[in-house]
Amino acid sequence: MECVKYEESETVELKEIVTENIKKEIVAFANSNGGSVYIGISDSGEITGIDNPDEVIQQISNMVMNSIKPDLSMFIHFETKRTDKGDIVEVKVQRGTGRPYYLTAKGLRPEGVYVRMGTCSVPSTDTAIRNMIKETDGISYEQGRSLEQTLSFSKAEEQFNKKGMEFGDAKLRSLRLMSYDGVYNNCAHILSDQ
Repeated sequence: MECVKYEESETVELKEIVTENIKKEIVAFANSNGGSVYIGISDSGEITGIDNPDEVIQQISNMVMNSIKPDLSMFIHFETKRTDKGDIVEVKVQRGTGRPYYLTAKGLRPEGVYVRMGTCSVPSTDTAIRNMIKETDGISYEQGRSLEQTLSFSKAEEQFNKKGMEFGDAKLRSLRLMSYDGVYNNCAHILSDQ
């Protein structure tokens, strides 16, 4: 007998049936800290059950594949739970590595990118979208372009000379502190006299 109490939270969303809104919830969980959408449970937490769990899973799988970008399928897992009041489908969504995820029809704009806030999935802000892109695009802070480009390296040069090594633009490039077109990154700024 099922005695689990279901209630919505930052990581739980309840739906009696499959609706278009489920896509928004999945996107929000993938952009936030993950969570589960339960199909077959009312907002009040009462199990209403669903008739055909396999059909529900296929319907949601198609929604994810056709309506959410980038591909989120590897971060979603489905589980059917049998209760004395009916079947429930749990859609487990992990935090994705390709954030921000968005609804294809609305694009990579606040009205297409959702995040979880308390028990609600809300449109993201432009700033949050930019931050998600920065976090997941593979460029670390250290490798980002330094805002300060007038840098000197007397202390670093002194240490290199003590070891009998030259220190100049060629060394800065080989250490990936300077690009081949002479632009310093943030790591160079940290190492500099400035």
